[in-house]
Amino acid sequence: MKKIASLLFLSLSLSGCAILSELTALTKCEFRFHSAQNPTLSGIDVTTKKAFSDFSFIEGQALVANILRGTLPFSITANVEVKNPGLATAAVNQIDWIAFIDDVRVSDGVINNRIEVAPNGGTTIVPIQIQTDLFEFLEGDNPRTMLNFGLNLMEAGGEPTRLSMQIKPYISIGGQNISYPGYFTINHEFSSGN
Repeated sequence: MKKIASLLFLSLSLSGCAILSELTALTKCEFRFHSAQNPTLSGIDVTTKKAFSDFSFIEGQALVANILRGTLPFSITANVEVKNPGLATAAVNQIDWIAFIDDVRVSDGVINNRIEVAPNGGTTIVPIQIQTDLFEFLEGDNPRTMLNFGLNLMEAGGEPTRLSMQIKPYISIGGQNISYPGYFTINHEFSSGN
């Protein structure tokens, strides 16, 4: 019985050391914006669009029709790079995130996948799918202003637009997810040529 208790205590101790090591490594990690992918406005891929004139007649009609209905769905995948300069593997079991466009909160969500980042400068890309309705934040603006705002988010327009994110990672301790005390903040300014 003593051997079983000793083995159980040893395994819990080793598990606790591993968790402490992951948590310590996490505090040293650097989070930054890496890239954006799959931008859409009203379901239209706008990767190659630089101005309203780049939309086909049918695409333009669909965009204007949505705006007249009071909606302009926008989605984009923000790829966040996590770099681990520490000496131990960093890991998280969950990430809460909040997205802001020009300091206005536009979307939030949760990633429930375990993410590990190798030590000694290892990096991992975490894709975060942001979906929002730009009409809610640009109500009162004319359709062209709304479209230009959306295009600026893809580095196509002439005016810079800021995307920022707050990231709160969680680690698992004894089957419970425990949050990191605070948020990591990531900022990126989209402008033509960046």
